[in-house]
Amino acid sequence: MNAALSTKMTTDNCTQIAFSNIVKKIDNVKTETDFRDLVAELQGPSVSGFVGFIAFNHITPTSLESKVFGRLPGDIRQLLLRKEIQEHCHRDALPVALHQFGNLYPRNLYLLPVHAGHNEHGAILLHIENPQEIEHLCWYWSPIATHLVRAYIKISKQQLIPITKRERDCLLWACEGKTSWEISQILGVSERTVNFHLANCIEKTNSANRLQAIAKCVVSNII
Repeated sequence: MNAALSTKMTTDNCTQIAFSNIVKKIDNVKTETDFRDLVAELQGPSVSGFVGFIAFNHITPTSLESKVFGRLPGDIRQLLLRKEIQEHCHRDALPVALHQFGNLYPRNLYLLPVHAGHNEHGAILLHIENPQEIEHLCWYWSPIATHLVRAYIKISKQQLIPITKRERDCLLWACEGKTSWEISQILGVSERTVNFHLANCIEKTNSANRLQAIAKCVVSNII
């Protein structure tokens, strides 16, 4: 085995080990504090390229809230919170240089949108000095970013106002267009009980009616 091939195999093995270790740490995240600590660790010198993470929360089916994680300069943080960043990450999956959003932003910072599933997306910020490394670093970080998005979604669900199993059952059948009476027959409870559970959902989600409560629970992945 020649030296070049041996070196490549060693590098690939180290990369795979680093990837596995990061994924394990993400899987062990339980709280938002844990999540912030992990992002801070990923910003360390031992991890190549990572600068920060952006999470997008659906407030309504048509509006998003951005949350930025990581130690970042104020101007960069403000840019990442802008609506145009939300729109780009929602419609695109290709990396984009921050410089494209304004000439004053660094040319070596790239935003990589991540789509992890229905209503689950975010983005990571990468430091890339050599444009020829963009494809390689994005290939490496894309699956890690997917784990980060899903970990954050899991944490977000834990922070939501709790919906009980029975309330969730009523909402699920209401999603199917069932009336309170039909739901009562399916679940084997009284119509009054169904209305009670749905009224609780409306109150807990600060909604005006059951349709809005359903919409909020759907975009929050509660149902």
